[in-house]
Amino acid sequence: MKYIKSYKTFTFILVMVVAILCILFPAQSSLKAFADGEGKKGSTIGGVNVTDLKEDEIKAALQNAIQEWQEESIIKQGGGAELTIDPQEIQFNIDRTMQNYKSLTDKPFFLFWMPDKEVHIPIEISESEIVRNRISNIPIWDTDETYSRVISQASYLRSHEIEAVVADTTLLENERIALTIETIPETAQGVHDLVEMLNETVLKPNEPFSLLENLGDMVNLANREGLDFVSSMVYFTVLQGKVDIIERHSQGEIPNYLQPGLDARVDSYSKKDLQFANFSANPYLLKLAVEEDSLKVELYSTVKEADVKIRINKESIAPRIINRYSNDLPIGGTKLIQEGKPGLRVTVTRVMTENGEVEEQQISRDYYAPVNRIVLNSSRQPEETSGTITNSGKTNNSSTKVENLDLDGDGLPDYDDSNEVSDEEIGNLQNNEGKGKTQAPKYDKGGNLITP
Repeated sequence: MKYIKSYKTFTFILVMVVAILCILFPAQSSLKAFADGEGKKGSTIGGVNVTDLKEDEIKAALQNAIQEWQEESIIKQGGGAELTIDPQEIQFNIDRTMQNYKSLTDKPFFLFWMPDKEVHIPIEISESEIVRNRISNIPIWDTDETYSRVISQASYLRSHEIEAVVADTTLLENERIALTIETIPETAQGVHDLVEMLNETVLKPNEPFSLLENLGDMVNLANREGLDFVSSMVYFTVLQGKVDIIERHSQGEIPNYLQPGLDARVDSYSKKDLQFANFSANPYLLKLAVEEDSLKVELYSTVKEADVKIRINKESIAPRIINRYSNDLPIGGTKLIQEGKPGLRVTVTRVMTENGEVEEQQISRDYYAPVNRIVLNSSRQPEETSGTITNSGKTNNSSTKVENLDLDGDGLPDYDDSNEVSDEEIGNLQNNEGKGKTQAPKYDKGGNLITP
């Protein structure tokens, strides 16, 4: 009987040990599966390895790691807004962290033969109303979700750059800063593709925006006219906000849309870009939409910080008249090849009124060359007419050529009209007039008149 009782007791103890092991091992595996730092050897707290360290040593290691982490500010970004948080505002609770660590790693004395548990846990952080309130001041952020991300990053001493959780970008549409509507040119292609790519773009404060970078390969879906049109519309719209223009190129010719000086050219091949930066305290929302045959571009913000007006000064440049000549036109004929158009010198100035203060800023000076007037003229000249002898014996022009002269009245020319005679010779012929017939003058082989 004693043997049977001892056997039952031993069996009971063995079953209990197996049951305890079945409970402990899954729990240990669970800790490894859900704790941060999976794959690291040894236990960690907030990413700091604490394997084989005593309690005081663990506290010292954590304190040093926290102090080093707090030397860099926390930057939160999202939806075009940015917030810098002083890491000193986050309160780490090392004592409560140690209690949690010991509760997970302590083992009963009767399991002395089992290896130490490996855990990876965060550093406990006390609730910070200061941090939460600062996050709540950004209306487009989800306060709870964003605050939770801050605490999660800090508890494991991770990166200081944190992406905020944006609740709804429509909150940015509280104030419309600018509106531009223009008919899409018939030659512009790819406008719909560019609009789809740029719509709902958030312009973060103090962050440069590049049109080429944002469009990427989509820029090749539009031809030059389409890209220039969309670029010009965006340029004029953002110019009406608190935006610094970093890079902008003129088209060099007056467009059929907008006013001169408000156009822009973007070309990926020649690296011509449209770049600007929002220098206001709030993010801007850029919205684009195609409505029927027009493009609408709008600029929104949560607050309208300033009133902006655009002033354009124009100086006309008269075209030149260029004359060209051709033998194909009749004598005195002209033909208009190109009608002239005046050019312009344009100065764009932005007048910004904020808190009663007025500031003027010259944005650009552009030159649009005139189109010269080109006229084609006939290069043919009228033929010269020969002079005739008057009754006074003088010719009516400087020519000494006498054609078909008949001094003897016989109805025949007195000399060959292929030869020329001098005034003296003509006078001698006139002196013989009325004295009867005169013989025709004779000439030697050299063409000289032979006189008696």
